[in-house]
Amino acid sequence: MGDFELPGALQDDLRAAWHRYVDLTAPLRPALHAYCRRLTGDLWDAEDLVQDALLRAFGTLGHVHHAIANPRAYLLRIATNLWIDTVRRRVAEAAAIAAQAAEPGAEPPPAGAVRDVGTALLQRLAPQERAAVVLKDLFDASLDEIALVLATTPGAVKSALHRGRERMREPAEPRAATRPVPSIALLDRFVALYDARDKDGLVALMLDGGQVENVGCSMEFGAEQFPGERGWFQAAVFGHPEWPPAFQYERARIARDAFEGEPILLGFATRRGDEALEQVLRIEEREGRIARLRGYAFCPETMRAIAESLGLPLRTGLYRYPTPAPGAHWPKP
Repeated sequence: MGDFELPGALQDDLRAAWHRYVDLTAPLRPALHAYCRRLTGDLWDAEDLVQDALLRAFGTLGHVHHAIANPRAYLLRIATNLWIDTVRRRVAEAAAIAAQAAEPGAEPPPAGAVRDVGTALLQRLAPQERAAVVLKDLFDASLDEIALVLATTPGAVKSALHRGRERMREPAEPRAATRPVPSIALLDRFVALYDARDKDGLVALMLDGGQVENVGCSMEFGAEQFPGERGWFQAAVFGHPEWPPAFQYERARIARDAFEGEPILLGFATRRGDEALEQVLRIEEREGRIARLRGYAFCPETMRAIAESLGLPLRTGLYRYPTPAPGAHWPKP
């Protein structure tokens, strides 16, 4: 099969459509994030679910042949279905691990793995029960509204609420941490290279098949992309001279910290003499290098939660990088 190339004009059209979509859905984002955080019980998983729901909704708009009368319910339904699918898949994986462990001569799974992936991940509630409780308690939604989101009947919602609240009275088991964390040495190396404004050194930390994301608005993958003049590393180290003066900062620095046991990197910028948190970076490490680098600068709800937890001043609010028009680029200075 021959190589296939996506035309650049198609990417430009999709980028412009995505920017318009992000701008239009911005008023719904705080509620969507709060809902996803209650569903998942984890800040990072919540942001992933928000982004997955937004992307799925964007992708389905083109083949929904009727008006979306209730955009909030549309997004909440998609987020709910994605989360339920994820939970079911993880429970199935946990069952497979347990079955494998029961086979003669099999290596036992890591301590607590099955409990964490299965029972504790559900946090005592079945998926629809938890979604119903969250919609009722967080949004004060009516039975009819919850039924619309969950694609069920008000009677079924009432039963799910009753079962869910009964189970919430049961004592919770501690949840084991299973998310892999990067090494302190790798993060400190990143900070040192950033302090030295060593773009090439930072690029060299990436695996050849690695990936860099500004969550929700940009992505780069493959070693040939990382050194580019329009790439993430160029902007991270040298800023955006093409942006208008209102978006420029005086100084920038990166520091290592930790959030809920995970080492992370914090990006601070000084504007008009005031320094504030403007970026959070997470690193997935493989073979001592970076397999995935994720920045949350354009995820305001996640940024606020981290800043509040760490007691830091924050500057946030944008859901995507600024452009002169959706999909357009600022002219070179």
